[in-house]
Amino acid sequence: MLPSSYRDPAGFVVNVGGLFRRVVTTYGLKDYERYISSGLHGRLVASKQIVDHEEEPSFAASRPDWVKVLTPEQIVFISYPYEWSFDELKDAALLTLDVQETALAHGMSLKDASPFNVQFRGPRPVFIDTLSFEINAGGPWIAYEQFCRQFLSPLLLMSYGWPEASRYLRVDLNGFPLEYASRLLPTRSYGRLGALLHVHLHARSARNGRNIPPDSRSRGSDTKAGLAQSLRNSVEKLPRPGSDSAWSTYYQDARFYSVKAQKSKQSAVGRFAGGLKPRLIYDLGANTGLFARALSGEGTLCVAFERDANCVNRLYLEERGNDASHVLPLVMDLDNPSPGLGFGLDSTLSITERPQADLVLCLALIHHLRFSANIPLRKIARFASRLGRWLLVEFVPRDDPAAQLLVHGREGFDDYTSDAFVDAFSEPCCLRDQTAIEDSSRRLYLFERRT
Repeated sequence: MLPSSYRDPAGFVVNVGGLFRRVVTTYGLKDYERYISSGLHGRLVASKQIVDHEEEPSFAASRPDWVKVLTPEQIVFISYPYEWSFDELKDAALLTLDVQETALAHGMSLKDASPFNVQFRGPRPVFIDTLSFEINAGGPWIAYEQFCRQFLSPLLLMSYGWPEASRYLRVDLNGFPLEYASRLLPTRSYGRLGALLHVHLHARSARNGRNIPPDSRSRGSDTKAGLAQSLRNSVEKLPRPGSDSAWSTYYQDARFYSVKAQKSKQSAVGRFAGGLKPRLIYDLGANTGLFARALSGEGTLCVAFERDANCVNRLYLEERGNDASHVLPLVMDLDNPSPGLGFGLDSTLSITERPQADLVLCLALIHHLRFSANIPLRKIARFASRLGRWLLVEFVPRDDPAAQLLVHGREGFDDYTSDAFVDAFSEPCCLRDQTAIEDSSRRLYLFERRT
């Protein structure tokens, strides 16, 4: 059993033969069989809202306590809600409500509403938890508070000017306590019906010992359909936070590259990547995703990591409408990357525990980590080499205008030279190739991680 897969008595996830498989227990069999026989699974698969799976009778027969074993579609890269931008979290919330409404039409309901039940295939969200469904027995939605804590509260806070609010989900995997969210939201949020009903009044109701929707008492015993529609209206109407940032026009402004230098860099990166034919690329410090878009394609997923949430959201909005896109934009501070979290520190995977990339891009990144975060070159090299086999690294010399902007005349960076850089990366890696970027003092280095 995976360490994070122990809370649901209906089943759990195991890794067998290098594939993740979902085991259905006796406790979850009745709901699972209704989920299949009702046509709900077929409907959700047809609409690309849930991963499909195959039942594996041979695995189930080998373990009497494994009633059924399912092999679902394998998601190449697992991401988490605290790594998503505003519109990624919003689309995951709307997908969850879509799934709930479809389930209700088939006589079933979601028993939980966690964003951890959603993953992304490129820039497209998909539901992954086949065992989240139970036969609808009427009454209020048991997952209502969870949806408000883990979806609506962070979305409201992001919408009201805190685009990084979803990162709090890294502090508490259970989401924002409603009372805290109510206090953090500005007074003007009381004028928004969704915030008033589902956060402010909901928090007050919970303080009084009643965890029920404040507007549901006149709707009869089964309030789920009306509640899902109310939550949908609340989420759909949320405006995204401002999209301007200091780095969102980095490439368009050409502040540190001439047109000739930009073309030279793009050509060299394409040449190096083309020779390696990677299937999984990490673009560290991706900005608005110029290189992630250029290198991704059929059979190649590019995960674009960027600390600026506005840049990530902009890239996501550009890519989500493209059915052929294989870019997954994620918010991540590389000087404080995602760790393992939860009980036992293994409920989530750290960035170094996730799939190894074939190629790791570190373009215009190293000087930021050295000067802004004050991380030594050798530590940067060791970290980057843990992420994948090949590293394509851009070295920005200290006299470059971009480096000077970060140094601000500070002392203590005498180790930042091209020789020291190559020495640092040559400890975990072997230097395989290098090239100059034309009309620039910058260079690209291709390293291969030592065995």
